[in-house]
Amino acid sequence: MVSPFLSLRIGDAVPVESNSTSIFEAGDSAWYALLCRPQQERQAESWLAARGVYAFHPVTSRRTKVRGRVREYERRYLPGYVFARFAGVPVPHRVLTSPFLTGALCRSDGQWGVLGPKRLASLHEMRARDLRQEDERQEQRRKAAAARRVRAGDRAMFRAGPFEGFQCEVVEVDAAGGIKVRFELFGRESSVTTTGETLVGLAAKES
Repeated sequence: MVSPFLSLRIGDAVPVESNSTSIFEAGDSAWYALLCRPQQERQAESWLAARGVYAFHPVTSRRTKVRGRVREYERRYLPGYVFARFAGVPVPHRVLTSPFLTGALCRSDGQWGVLGPKRLASLHEMRARDLRQEDERQEQRRKAAAARRVRAGDRAMFRAGPFEGFQCEVVEVDAAGGIKVRFELFGRESSVTTTGETLVGLAAKES
């Protein structure tokens, strides 16, 4: 049989068969933990996505200021791992043609292990927990910055909350950003602990 490619000439269009599903075969969809080369998680995800496989590696974005410039970077939870959802049964030797992937977590019999939903849920919870902690740290920094705008002995006024419009005196500022103030309420001295975000400093009275 003569190969049809022998009749091709320069300039002819050659149909290319799509390989979007070539790295997995028909079967139930499932998640797998793939191993990738160092610092190649994102490239591995793109390579898989181009072949119809959704993948992710759990990260959290971080911001830091270096020499006055804000720089954003990613912190990896599990460096060297990419979690991929195949819409069928992966074909290992085809998957490992990727220049970014080196293997997968396997069962005791050497077959690629399927990840259960609980494991994946725990990974997502790990990320959510880290994001919550980061939000709490940012909130503490915000409170501390606001607290630095007033000092013990300063006069201030509530600009928000149930005491909005009341004037007060700053008694104490703690390290976590809490501000203890005292003020007159219905003819009696009262004290509460608030944050700098609810206060606005007042100019000192001239003697």
